Amino acid sequence: MTKRERVLAAVAGEPVDRTPYSLWYHFRLDPPAGQAFAAAELAFYRRCDPDLFKVMHDIPYEMPADMPEVREPADWARLPVLDGRSGNFGQQLDAIKQIVAEKGDDGPVVDTVFGAFATAEKVSGKRTLEHLAADPEPVRQGLRAIAASLANYARALLEAGADGIYLAVAGAASDTMPADQYAAEFAALDQQVLDAVDTASVNVVHHHGVGIYPEVVLPYKGMRIYCWSNRLEGNPSIREMRLRTRLCLMAGVNEVTYGEVTPDFIVAEARSAIAESGGRAFILAPGCAIPTPPATPDANLDALRLAVGA
Repeated sequence: MTKRERVLAAVAGEPVDRTPYSLWYHFRLDPPAGQAFAAAELAFYRRCDPDLFKVMHDIPYEMPADMPEVREPADWARLPVLDGRSGNFGQQLDAIKQIVAEKGDDGPVVDTVFGAFATAEKVSGKRTLEHLAADPEPVRQGLRAIAASLANYARALLEAGADGIYLAVAGAASDTMPADQYAAEFAALDQQVLDAVDTASVNVVHHHGVGIYPEVVLPYKGMRIYCWSNRLEGNPSIREMRLRTRLCLMAGVNEVTYGEVTPDFIVAEARSAIAESGGRAFILAPGCAIPTPPATPDANLDALRLAVGA
């Protein structure tokens, strides 16, 4: 099977010739987008050869020139709706076009889209919930502007050649807020972004956090793959998640320890995850970004490929 055939078969729950895999890390480049970033991603892709090419950008969300950060509740109302095609988003779209044009095979490409809460935390210095409690209406106005901007960017990604998005959902976990609060304030914003790419074949929702609330996120429409950190204490196992959903699952190895353990340990962890998954509707991956090399040794970068027999 080709990479695309393998990933799409896994998404559909159909048999595969071997388990598809993916992995990613932050490149921490300056500037974080553009030609140098695309070249770094392409070098990583050729080095690690994943089936699903998950692009890991670090572009900042573009703020008004006179307001580099949201400092008080009233500031949220000043956030504009971005077109998703110019500025920082435009630079990342150029990188995606270069990546798609030069990757050299049919491996599906998804780009990271940080969800509305995750983006809100970045622009406010993690004061979103504090401001929401103090003065909810301007905060909600700003959150709607963020979600509309992210939806615009998601649409533009498909036009640039991406096969879907990797929507990073933060906050829907007991380490951040109650489940009913996330469902009431943020779930519809996540859905708005997914609605913008509902025709895409490979939309990943990454459910970030410890003590995650699958019951909040699993009903999202437009999600093809559900990704989470199954090895972190307090999160569901692959077996538990398989009982909750028929979606393709993406998980398997501990991203926190990935750079510290031996390659043999990663291979054993990966193969146990494959066995637990039943071998269908599953993509082997770390639960989140692994440590940026050299914190992750070269031999560890090869471990997932060894685990699946690629």
